[in-house]
Amino acid sequence: MPIAYRSTKSAAYCHCKYMTAMKDERVQLRVDAVSKRRLEEAAREAHLSVSAFVLQAASQAADDLLAERQTIHLSPDAAAAFTEALNRPARVNERLAAALQRPQQFSWLD
Repeated sequence: MPIAYRSTKSAAYCHCKYMTAMKDERVQLRVDAVSKRRLEEAAREAHLSVSAFVLQAASQAADDLLAERQTIHLSPDAAAAFTEALNRPARVNERLAAALQRPQQFSWLD
């Protein structure tokens, strides 16, 4: 009995973005035989070398993880409260006023 499979991702892959940069760095990886065969099979199915396949998968995983960690997800109520807090004028207390009067002890590295 055939199994129907529908992917939400495009089957086409353009390796252009991975091929345009000069590659002078290495990443070494040790895997067991089963994992290696699995990666080789998946790379063949994607019409890629194992290196290109692993780079594509690892880059996508890195992009996903970094985007997740660098994005704040708020409910509509929390977003409204956050925006209101950002737009509210700062209250200057004695400690803040004193700190603003002291000479800066750092410099910007712009």
